[in-house]
Amino acid sequence: LRHRKVLILGYRAVGKTSLAHQFVEGKFVECYEPTVESTYNKMVVVGKDEFQLQLVDTAGQDEYTILPHSFVIGIHGYVLVYSVTSLQSFQVVKTLHKKLYESRGKTRMPVVLVGNKADLALQSREVRTDEGKKLAESWGAIFLESSAKESQVTVGIFMKLIEEIDRVDNSYGRSTSCHLM
Repeated sequence: LRHRKVLILGYRAVGKTSLAHQFVEGKFVECYEPTVESTYNKMVVVGKDEFQLQLVDTAGQDEYTILPHSFVIGIHGYVLVYSVTSLQSFQVVKTLHKKLYESRGKTRMPVVLVGNKADLALQSREVRTDEGKKLAESWGAIFLESSAKESQVTVGIFMKLIEEIDRVDNSYGRSTSCHLM
């Protein structure tokens, strides 16, 4: 059994808690109080491995949020969420990534960028799919568009992140030309 601690970050009201609920409980929660910070645990199997996944659902951040050390120390991966209906939430996610990257000492970090609320009407969309893809590529991250109403896509986000954590962890030491004498 392997433990993985994952942080869900993004601007307020982008669907972070809805994604967490959908993944852990398999249901969409229509309304709830704004999150302060909640932790969810779920056992998942990826390939032959069992993982105890601890999801930390954070309060909505904005571009001025100072990230606490608890967002960096002991965290294996990140789900950065924006709403496809909010350009501001997309801008905030860029800032959050930059702050995390700097806080972690500019090391590679497992990230899944999620454009949530993809089920909403096309005319309410403010962020195009290709913009999300381009941003994720520039980070070396995985990109998915989702709707917290759809269980399958939501489960995929967290499965991809577990795979990404393993990939990043295992890539250390492989391609380096640094030798200890």
